[in-house]
Amino acid sequence: MDKLVTPMVSRRDFLRFAGAGAATLALSQLPGVARAAADDRKFVVMINLEGGNDSLNTLVPLNLDAYHDRRPALGIDTPLDLTTGVAASSSYGLHPEMTALQALHAEGSLAFVQKAGYPNANRSHFTSRDVFHTGDSSVLNANRQSGWIARYAKLYNDHTLGCISIGHTAKALQGEGINLLQAGDLNSFSYNVDGRYPGESQRRQALARQMLARYNTGAASSLAIRNAIQLGHDNIDLIRGALDNYVPNVEYASEAKFSRSLEGIAQLIQAGGLGTDIYYTGIGGFDTHSSQGATSGKHASLMFELNRGIEAFANDMKAQGKWNDCVIVVFSEFGRRNFENGSGGTDHGDGQTMMVLGGAVNGGSYGSDLSNADIRENDSMPMEVDFRSVFSEVVENHLGHAADAIFTDTNRLSHPALGLL
Repeated sequence: MDKLVTPMVSRRDFLRFAGAGAATLALSQLPGVARAAADDRKFVVMINLEGGNDSLNTLVPLNLDAYHDRRPALGIDTPLDLTTGVAASSSYGLHPEMTALQALHAEGSLAFVQKAGYPNANRSHFTSRDVFHTGDSSVLNANRQSGWIARYAKLYNDHTLGCISIGHTAKALQGEGINLLQAGDLNSFSYNVDGRYPGESQRRQALARQMLARYNTGAASSLAIRNAIQLGHDNIDLIRGALDNYVPNVEYASEAKFSRSLEGIAQLIQAGGLGTDIYYTGIGGFDTHSSQGATSGKHASLMFELNRGIEAFANDMKAQGKWNDCVIVVFSEFGRRNFENGSGGTDHGDGQTMMVLGGAVNGGSYGSDLSNADIRENDSMPMEVDFRSVFSEVVENHLGHAADAIFTDTNRLSHPALGLL
């Protein structure tokens, strides 16, 4: 039997006390992989618009009669102008709530990828989300358990903080035997052995550290757990230090979960990034079957939240000198129908318009332009660009790693390089 830590504390009680709190467990890895040193690496922020975003009312086609014919109530008459800047376009306008993205487009930092999706698209939320999370449409036939970000981390950045999800749980980060951090809120990370006495957390963590330092003998399995808990405490300190030492450059909307999640990412980046390559977050509510609205209503409110979150984050990255190191990818599990339904909304569709933003992005519109026939003769936007082509280009041209080992689906549609980066 292992020795007792003190005459009154058993191994079981010690491990329970020292490893208390979800944060410690979430930040622990039994293999004891050392965290990567903080550095100035390039990074990606994935933003998932969960529910199926209406692309036609996000990037609004101009001079196409079919758009208004099929959307007599939901069509947007006066979208934001995109005719200025290096990527000027007279073919599209932005949703009126997207003023910050209009400015990013004018400076050449925003790219639109038209008609994105995957072959033989499935209109089930659950199935299509799995395809985007795993990067593999074979889940349509046999569920693949590993997420594409988990595969990336296993190959290129194998430690607990190598890729992180904040405010949005994602299957993309699960699998491959790697324990990547997924946190609902970074402020929840503290050592909390007893929720009745939160003021005691700091003192108790100090005591737990003393106990961990003394617990250095015993079975290999127990020592492995001890080392994992020690790593968890170390990573809690890293994250708490990032939050406590953060110097705000901009004001985020504290009442909005999405903005708070982006602020959490910005806090970690300002602290040196903690060796993280990919950050994942998102915003829900895009399943607008009814009362969607055009310039006001559900979809407009979502566009407002997306716009103000990205605006604050982009300005923060610029203030930190990180904008050229940052690429933001905005996507949904599918688009919506070309026509409005009888409930003032739109139903599940296929193709979508993805967005890619950042200081290194070559702004503009990619993929073939929408036509009257695309809207009038199809019930939803056609698919021509495989979303994995977009993800792969970001992984290869921004993060500098080969993507073929990550996206191995033989059903993937081949496509020439888009030139986004």
